[in-house]
Amino acid sequence: MATTLQHSSTDEKSILDKINQLAHQVDPLSTKIQQFDTTNLYDELLRWKTETYHIIDKVYEQKRIQLQTIIEQHKSKQEKIISDTKDALLQLQVKGDATREELEQLEQTLHNVQKAIDKFIMIKTRPLDTNNSIIIELNDDCKSPNLTQSRPTQEFTFSHLNEEDFKSDGLRTYAKYRNLGIAKATNGMAMAHVLRFIPPFRPESTSEMALQIMGRYSNPPPSEIPTTADFRNTIMAIVGNCGISLQSDVVS
Repeated sequence: MATTLQHSSTDEKSILDKINQLAHQVDPLSTKIQQFDTTNLYDELLRWKTETYHIIDKVYEQKRIQLQTIIEQHKSKQEKIISDTKDALLQLQVKGDATREELEQLEQTLHNVQKAIDKFIMIKTRPLDTNNSIIIELNDDCKSPNLTQSRPTQEFTFSHLNEEDFKSDGLRTYAKYRNLGIAKATNGMAMAHVLRFIPPFRPESTSEMALQIMGRYSNPPPSEIPTTADFRNTIMAIVGNCGISLQSDVVS
């Protein structure tokens, strides 16, 4: 009987000690949560904002130059047609005569120029996928909040051809990552290079890589379309310069 009471007393003391031990942990935890430093998290969010603005500015400048080039080429082409038409009309005026076919051809030429001027250039824009460009979540161990600027893995497929050269189910703008990159080419429709990045990597590095690749292979003339080997080597060189590690690469 005495032994049983002794064991009971020992168990009670052990339980009380455990309760007191847990109670002593409460106040420090309360103090820690009150003093939780979130400065680095807000700094990271601000850094993402700054980097995103920088990327948007670079894309805007790239597209502005592209637009300016297209406008000048379009104007030059139509001005050349108009100049040639004026010369043809002047020759007919000097000759004082013209065939029906000549008149119909000149009339059609002027009609086509008018259509080209009216149609001119169209700009298609897509909204940025801001919900997927930055994710705020708790770590799995719930120790502290975690800001991530990308999903665990990222994949780009770059092609040497422009999206307009394909059907609607072909290349599409890769909008899930700050509207940069080109989506997968399907059914072997294009020579493409798949890049799978090994995390962690800096989002601005992948964005810089995307700008360089798109700038290098933005709708080249047929005479400058690269071979598969040249295409792959150029991309790998750009990736290496941007300091990005790859899980695997595929050329199709």
